[in-house]
Amino acid sequence: MKLAEREIRIWTFVALGGFFIVLIFSAMSWRENRVLNKIIVKGNEVIPDKKIIELANVKPGVKLTDIDLSRVRANIEKHGFIKYAEVYIYLPDVLFIEVVEREPVAMLTYQGKIYYIDSDGVVISFDEVNKIFAVPLLSGVNYKPLYVNLDTVGQLRKQFELIKASIDKKIYGLISEVKFKDGEFILLTSDGAVTVFLSDDEFERKLALLREFWTQIIPTRGYPSYIDLRYHGKLYAKFSQKINE
Repeated sequence: MKLAEREIRIWTFVALGGFFIVLIFSAMSWRENRVLNKIIVKGNEVIPDKKIIELANVKPGVKLTDIDLSRVRANIEKHGFIKYAEVYIYLPDVLFIEVVEREPVAMLTYQGKIYYIDSDGVVISFDEVNKIFAVPLLSGVNYKPLYVNLDTVGQLRKQFELIKASIDKKIYGLISEVKFKDGEFILLTSDGAVTVFLSDDEFERKLALLREFWTQIIPTRGYPSYIDLRYHGKLYAKFSQKINE
């Protein structure tokens, strides 16, 4: 290779290297100076975008490099109805927030206030959502509801176990209310307003028996006055004309 050709290649390599170095520093400078112009919220059906953006505590105009994503996520997850959040930066100037909201499975009232309980046993105040959900009512609780796993009294935890069992046994949609009276649990059905006596144990077995009875007997006999499941392995139903076992 001639000396002139070798020098040309060396200088070409140096020039290209310099170009890429300038390009990298320019990109770093560009990113360093980018500011937030837009916030997009997805996944929410109950909590408004405005509220989630307020919780994020990030305003347009701030540098992207100054946004602490972990802190933004923690701020959003402080809301009782938000189960968790994911936060990303989409270049050139967008903050993307995706949330998963809690799903109430029951509600109760205490001292004139409404509370919801989600499938994880988390208690959520109505004030945090301002919405009525069509979920079973837990009545008879005479103390302020806490996170179900911290319920030292045990009544709320027991009612929650009943609700969870009804979901597992695919009879949840039939329950309108769960009452606690004289140490026993009583269901009121959403279909026909039938009273169902359960006692306080073997919820899964009893609910499975109730489901079988409801799908096989009710369509032909109609609604009974009440159903009694307090006796081991037995279901008694009182109809207007006669008692059916």
